[in-house]
Amino acid sequence: MSYEVTLENLRGGAAIEMVNNALEEVWANVLDPNTSATAKRTVVMKVEFKPAQDRASSPVNIIVEKKLASQAPVSAHVNIGHDSDGIATASEYMNPNQNELPIDKKSASTGEQPTRAAENVTPFRAAANAN
Repeated sequence: MSYEVTLENLRGGAAIEMVNNALEEVWANVLDPNTSATAKRTVVMKVEFKPAQDRASSPVNIIVEKKLASQAPVSAHVNIGHDSDGIATASEYMNPNQNELPIDKKSASTGEQPTRAAENVTPFRAAANAN
């Protein structure tokens, strides 16, 4: 038994599902505050056919391409210098008019670096020295 092939029934409606999934990604991208609100987004569905020599059959490829707005750039300002051990380091600050280089010094009494790292930050130098 044959039936007419449409987008609704080709591969169980896969083409429509693919477009709907791409549209959901577009909606999420539009709502993302880290993207440009007015950037153009596109969804393109291509249906490709390459008929057999006898023209009696053809494979069908369904391709859904989407172009979303890219993430907005994030800017920061850092001071760059050497710490008391001569190791190059950088420190971020929020005031671009700041003229000081805020680099932690080793504690005079213990000789250890002060720890101010958040719980989810790995102090790589300390971790490397522990091994």
